Amino acid sequence: MPRYEFSQGSSHKFWSIDRQSMVLTIVFGRIGTDGQTIVKRLASDAAATDAYDKLVREKTAKGYRLAAG
Repeated sequence: MPRYEFSQGSSHKFWSIDRQSMVLTIVFGRIGTDGQTIVKRLASDAAATDAYDKLVREKTAKGYRLAAG
């Protein structure tokens, strides 16, 4: 599961996303915590792929960067 991180000022957050067929699993929170998990079931594989790509674009536009490792 790719992990993205954002650190600016006092804000240190992470966000990760995984796609398995029609299901997206998103984990997010402050770095150093387990974070929260959201599971979304979409109507089709194509819809899940589109949602995955859109969410990654949105997060990287906000300044999240792929974590090393």
